[in-house]
Parts: sequence; structure tokens; C-alpha cells
Amino acid sequence: MDKATALAELEKARNNMLLYINTKFDALVARVEGGEAVEGNPSDIDMLYPLCINPATFKGTKPTAVYFGGEMIGVKTWRAVYTLILQRCATIPEKHNRLMSLRNRISGRNRTFLSDKPIGMNAPVKIAEELFAEAYLDTEWLIKVLTTEILYHAHYDYSHISISVTTAKTKSNVKERRAEYSRAYREANREKINAYQREWHAKRRKK
Repeated sequence: MDKATALAELEKARNNMLLYINTKFDALVARVEGGEAVEGNPSDIDMLYPLCINPATFKGTKPTAVYFGGEMIGVKTWRAVYTLILQRCATIPEKHNRLMSLRNRISGRNRTFLSDKPIGMNAPVKIAEELFAEAYLDTEWLIKVLTTEILYHAHYDYSHISISVTTAKTKSNVKERRAEYSRAYREANREKINAYQREWHAKRRKK
């Protein structure tokens, strides 16, 4: 992406975010003026970010919707975001063929991110027939794999995609964050954990 295109995309993303925020606050103001009680903190309002932003931005947030240009689709989890965007990409014949050609070729240190079968994946999600993606990743890595590892190599332009998120602290948010950290820890220490398990089973057999 050249400089002019990048600046144009940034300006487009900024305008979309401003429009989204203004619309949300206008709705809140209308509710207050109408005498309706508004619960919660106004600072907890959903924020809209372009998918092309730094993946670390999404850490600690919970998705509420995915925007494909002017089309909005509600979501509740990052795995749903990941699956939805990949499935949308796969509906384009040219991109579908590209994704199929990338199967078993895109992978991390210990696993494949895109495959023709779910076997060997920790949390496979079905994108299309004989096309599965690994979703066992924390939020930042999930978005990074989605954009830089899969969509980029599929030659899919995701500049029109934005995600609305909330940072409101809830019990479910805390639970999900703990689960994400747990998954990330297990992934980072997979070899040590496997070695420990082999040693433990070996001791059990000797007994």
C-alpha cells in the first residue's frame, strides 16, 4: 500500500469512527432528553476501529459488531469475528480458490492456521467445505493471524471492515481474558508441558 492510499484509508477510517461515535452519543442524548434513565458509564460506549489497525488495540475488549462497509452484523466473541470475516472472504470465488491453495501452507511454530481438515487443530472453525482455520489464539494473535497471515496472502482487501468493541468491565470479560491468557501460556509453553506430561505418564507406568 503506497503512502497516498494509506493516508486515504486512514482518513476514511477516521470519518467512519467519528460518524459512529456521534450517532451513539446523539442516541444517548435523545434518551436522556426523553426522560429515560441511562445506566452505566458513558465512557463505556462502544468504539469502532478499522480491522487494519494495530491488533494490540483490541486486547482487553469485547466485540459487539462487525461492519462490512455499511452492513452491520452483531457478534459476541472474537472467534465469531474471525470466523465471520473468513467466511465472507471465502464467498468470493477468486478468494475461495486462493484460500484453498493456502491450506497447510500457513502455520505457526507448532500448528497449522489453515487446513483442509480439523485434525491437529486445537479449536478449528469451519470456513467452507474442506477449509478450516485455527482459532485457538488470544485476541491480539487472532487478529494478527487473520489479517497478516491469511487475508493478506489471500489478496483480500479488508480496508472496508471495521469492528465495534466495548471495554466495559464485566464478569464475562474477566473470565474470557483469563481464558485467553491461559491459552496463550499453554501455547508458549507447549513443549515444556508436553515433556512434563510424558515424564508423568512414564513414572505412572513404572509404578
